Amino acid sequence: MVAQEDVLQSDFDGDGAVECLPNGTRLCHGQYTIVRFLSSGGFGFTYLAKDSLNREVVIKECFPTSLCRRNNGRVTATRADKLSSFAALRDAFLSEARHLARLKHPNIVGVHHVFEDNDTAYMALDYIQGQDLLDTAEGQDAAFGPYEVVATARKLIRAVGFIHDAGLLHGDISPDNIFINLSGEPILIDFGATRTTTLESSETQIFSIVKDGYSPHEFYFHGGRSGPWSDLYALAASLYHVVVGAPPTAAQVRMARIAHGDGDPMLPLVGRFPDYPEPFLASLDKAMSPFPAQRFQTAHEWESCLHQHLDSEQTDMKLFRKAARKKPPEQTESSAHPESAVPETAQSTNASKGTNMAIDIAELTEISGFIGGCLVDSESGLMLASELVGQFDLEAAGAANTEVVRAKNKAIKMLGLNDHIDDILISLGAQLHLIRPLEKNPSMFLYVALDKKAANLGLARMQVKKVEKTLKL
Repeated sequence: MVAQEDVLQSDFDGDGAVECLPNGTRLCHGQYTIVRFLSSGGFGFTYLAKDSLNREVVIKECFPTSLCRRNNGRVTATRADKLSSFAALRDAFLSEARHLARLKHPNIVGVHHVFEDNDTAYMALDYIQGQDLLDTAEGQDAAFGPYEVVATARKLIRAVGFIHDAGLLHGDISPDNIFINLSGEPILIDFGATRTTTLESSETQIFSIVKDGYSPHEFYFHGGRSGPWSDLYALAASLYHVVVGAPPTAAQVRMARIAHGDGDPMLPLVGRFPDYPEPFLASLDKAMSPFPAQRFQTAHEWESCLHQHLDSEQTDMKLFRKAARKKPPEQTESSAHPESAVPETAQSTNASKGTNMAIDIAELTEISGFIGGCLVDSESGLMLASELVGQFDLEAAGAANTEVVRAKNKAIKMLGLNDHIDDILISLGAQLHLIRPLEKNPSMFLYVALDKKAANLGLARMQVKKVEKTLKL
């Protein structure tokens, strides 16, 4: 794994090198100290800094080099006729930064301070350690396979929808602006192009960031009608790069070829990548239509499409079989064949002790009053491992508790909480159902069903937490 600044670091030559803040510069009355320059873009500079408590943060400075310059530390317009444009951009930067600071979501970088200094604007963001999307997909981590790509995509779709629900557009989604942190969670970063919008029309923007391959056609010309569908195109294009291993054809090239009567030069994904479920590939094709009206119009529409076509046991088990082959269990007589590494049904026996699964949760059976237990991914509903004693409908219980965890995660997002719930306890007749979302990935959870008379709840919680710490996902 590498740190965020190693990914963002770029050569920075020419006149701009003089304009960026030198190391050691103090901002906001000494609250932040610049450690070093990270990157530059059309809207300004990004730095690694430390706050007054010696914590690492990322500082973004509003400094459009086409409009301003630095004069004795102060930022001023390059010419008198640029003054109003620079002031408007600075005000927009402050306004949108304040909007972003209110976005509390596990898959969106946190903006925790917005301030003015040196006659320009700044925002302080969370410092993310990890790799960008492409480095993760192209790295040596075999665990990031088709199943993980689909799960990551669904989290990002929800995060983008959260941004849109707040009346904002990201405006610069690309693989280098999607980080996979050390816990495996995707994080959207770099909101330099963010602007307010409504679902009907977008406000006039001062600048537009265009990235060939990822930007939709409407970003290339003045007056292009951008909206949520534009961000969805860029997200789909970023995921396309992961699936194909190369960026998609630039939207301008696609439109030119179509207008010339040659047809779209970019081949559909459907039918070409058997490791991925066809509904997922079809959704990328739709989101990347060169014509905005033919795309998903909202993230909720895209998410609903995937939920309808992907959330079935057949698709989930197919994906998990592929993931299991990448990280097989130790070879035994029962695990010599890859297909046996994944249970065909949700049930196993106590005698198996988890040896027929890629993930071992057998220690759950040691809990007093244990009836059944499993590890479930609430994003897909996939049961990753299971243990069972006697007759019990573990599959139905796992599905029901998946809805509980989904509702819990939705509530946390709606309330804007930066927290998680350790345990959920449900009493059902003679049974207790104990649900524990994983600390490293709250969308996954361990679940155990216990006999109410025989169970020691305190010890059960300790044992479930112990099993959680031993999981290698």
